[in-house]
Formats: sequence, C-alpha cells, structure tokens
Amino acid sequence: MHHLVRQLWEIAPDTGRGRPWALPFADRVLLIVLAYRTNLTMQQLGTLFGVSHAAAHRVVARLVQPLAELLGPPPTDRRELWIVDGTLIPVHDQKRTAKSKNYRRSVNVQIVCRARDRRVVAVAEAWPGNRNDVVVFRETLGRTLPDHPRLSGDGGYRGSDRIRTPRRGTSGRIVKDWNYRRFRKRRAVAEHTIARLKDHQILRQCRRRGNAINHAVAGVAALHNLKLDIR
Repeated sequence: MHHLVRQLWEIAPDTGRGRPWALPFADRVLLIVLAYRTNLTMQQLGTLFGVSHAAAHRVVARLVQPLAELLGPPPTDRRELWIVDGTLIPVHDQKRTAKSKNYRRSVNVQIVCRARDRRVVAVAEAWPGNRNDVVVFRETLGRTLPDHPRLSGDGGYRGSDRIRTPRRGTSGRIVKDWNYRRFRKRRAVAEHTIARLKDHQILRQCRRRGNAINHAVAGVAALHNLKLDIR
C-alpha cells in the first residue's frame, strides 16, 4: 500500500491550489482502492471516511487517471504467451454503449493478459458492445500493441494475422484435437482474469463522459497487477 501511495504521488502530487482536500493523500488512495475492490457506494465510502459522498466521488475522479497510468507499457519478453479476449461490461453511460448479446447496453473491452501469472498486459479502448471482437481489436490494440509472436485468441478473432486462433478443417469448423484441448486450458486463464476484473461494481456505475470508462478499466487492471492486500 505504501508503494502505491508513492507511485501515485509521483504521478499526481498535490499542487496546493483549488479547493482543499478533506482527506490526506494516503487516505484518498485507500478510498479509491476500496472503491475499486468493493461494491461500496459513494455514500458508504463517504460515511466510512467521514466525508460527504461528493467528496468521495471527487477523490475517485481525481485519482482514476493516475491509477490507470500505473498499468505501464507491455512487457517485452517475446517468449511469454499472451492471450487476448473481449468482454461486455454494462455501463450507465448510454452514449458509449449498444444493445449486445447479453441483452443489455454494454461496451466491448479487449484485454490482453499473460498466461504465466495472469498479469494484464494491455487494455483496449471501450467500443460499443455490438461490435465483433476482431473488429474492436483491429481498431484499438491492433494499432497500439507491439507485435508479439505468441498472441492467442479464440475463434472470434478469425481473420486476424496477428492472433493465433484454433485450427479449422476443410468444413470451416474448429478441429478439436489435442492442440485445441491444450488451447482451451490456456484460454481459461483469460476468462478467469476478466471475471476478476468485472467483479468491480464501479465499472458498471461509470457515468462520467469522455474516457472515464477506459480509465476505470485500466485502473482496475493496474490494481489487479499490484495484488494489494488491504484487509
């Protein structure tokens, strides 16, 4: 926790201008960590720290972008296996969403993780939920993510020359051989990583305009990589 406080202070220190903060910087960092790790509302967070819900929301809005910057650049080891997968996150910002296959207005977020330790490598910009995974990847991470020889994905990324997908037969169906069973076990790593990221209620309650959704997802991914113990 102290390491996170030092990192955020280096990125976004207090300038002493504007409205004074009701909490010291360390308590503000603890507040945003609790906001991302629990399902507490702003009213509950404000009561827990002895401030108003508006002050709690102001802390989250101030530190969400510096926290997202802690995700850092992707690792450069080309021997590691990377797995890409997309997820649908229902959010309240209806200008960025679309009716999706989960029957809700959601956004499509592409996430690349490392198979060895589930470290989140990169998070893509949120797109409307009715877009295919390969289209969203090509227009987001396909433009920013460096080329990696061991980048794997499921059948939804068929046609992408940067992603290795399951082998298909002459009929167009996936060949379910030994290699495919091995691939399914590796792909489960991405499913578990995404499931842990989507546990955070703050993603669904994102109502701010602009890049708030992208910063919220990247901030959750950064906290997931740090593996803090705040109990």
